[in-house]
Amino acid sequence: MAVWTATQMATPEPRAPGSLRRTLLLYLGTLLAVFAVALLFAARSYGQRAANRSYDHLLLSSALSIADSVALVDGQWQVDLPYAALDLLSMAPEDRVFYRVTDSQGRLITGYGDLPTPPPHTGGAPQLFDAAYSGEQVRFAVVRHSFASASAQGEVRVQVGQTRRAREALAQDMVNRSLLAIGVLSALLLALVAFGVHRAFLPLVRMERELSRREPSDLKPLDVRVPREMDQMVAALNRFMGRLSSSNETLRAFMADAAHQMRTPLAALRAQAQLALDDDDPQDMRRSLQSIERNATHMSRLLNQLLSDASVIHRANLHEFAPVDLAEVVHQALHEALPQAGPARRVQLAISDVPVRVNGDALLLREAIKNLVDNALKYAPDGPLQIALTVDGTEAVLTIADHGPGIAAADAGRVFERFARGEHAPAGGAGLGLPIVKRVIDGHDGHIDLCNRPQGGLVATIRLPRRAA
Repeated sequence: MAVWTATQMATPEPRAPGSLRRTLLLYLGTLLAVFAVALLFAARSYGQRAANRSYDHLLLSSALSIADSVALVDGQWQVDLPYAALDLLSMAPEDRVFYRVTDSQGRLITGYGDLPTPPPHTGGAPQLFDAAYSGEQVRFAVVRHSFASASAQGEVRVQVGQTRRAREALAQDMVNRSLLAIGVLSALLLALVAFGVHRAFLPLVRMERELSRREPSDLKPLDVRVPREMDQMVAALNRFMGRLSSSNETLRAFMADAAHQMRTPLAALRAQAQLALDDDDPQDMRRSLQSIERNATHMSRLLNQLLSDASVIHRANLHEFAPVDLAEVVHQALHEALPQAGPARRVQLAISDVPVRVNGDALLLREAIKNLVDNALKYAPDGPLQIALTVDGTEAVLTIADHGPGIAAADAGRVFERFARGEHAPAGGAGLGLPIVKRVIDGHDGHIDLCNRPQGGLVATIRLPRRAA
């Protein structure tokens, strides 16, 4: 046999719900952080491109200036190097500048002979590339210049390079400035988001304050201005408080009715018990005890009907409907309502061959039919009980007919009121049976009608909407 310890049987505690405010701030803050990082990378890329464009322009200008200073005189190359072009590049003190001038066969005319060879390039457009030289990354610009005269012609290639320190420093400076701007902007946006979240939750705070100031019995609808997104929540809360108020009113009415209805039988019980205690004659004492038993039975029936009425009200408010086979409900109600002891009652039952299904609460419908059968048995204790379940178009029709005294015209309008009893009502009733039936049928969007039979007796007709097949 397995033995379970307390630790094994313990269930994990449910996690506490997180803060909605913190969740919003976390998600929005994360979005801002991702946006800020994306902006930072974009700023870095832009800074590098801008620095490269600026210094590439200087490199090309210097190369072109040097190319313009080359001349071909009597078949000899002469270079009048414009140092101002190189000085322009050396304005960045941390950078070094390199140059080389070669002819079309690659022979060195002047400059650094060991500069990296440019990659293959077609066309006459200037060429830009990066290469390692003298232990550093160097940016090079290459331009070609052709010469033609009456005595000779030729072409020179000018290559000018500059280390990348200045341009990287410029790019970093742009990134730093962008980072400062992004940081300030992100802080402002985060503060704005926090303020917006705070403002968005103000209606909830107002609702909380209004509810906390209310008395427990104050269930009137909330009158708070809220955003459109909260309209449905406030409407649902108001509907809930309306249902709760209705339930409270029903409970108060039930307690008041129960106290009122139980007071008289209790007083009679006490009086009869006192008489029984004072009586010395056994016959008188026996009659007092019989009266006590009758009143106790009446109180028990009254209490059962009060509890049944409260149960019907509660389940009607829940409105938990499902497909119901009305024929099966009728059979169950008859089984519970007909007395099991004593002589069997004659019941003529006719049920349609067509399936009779409705949408409703089987327990409530059974309780309503039981009350009608119970009434018929009490008012017509000797005659047969006739029950028929038929279909009339889109309606299910249930009729319960007895052979009793019927209903007086003066009572027809008030028999559905609570604690109201008809002229020919037998003793012991509480006047709750028909009101329970009425409440159940109305809750199922049906209709109940009472009419007298020409040959004597009462016919109760219930009409309920049929469930579509």
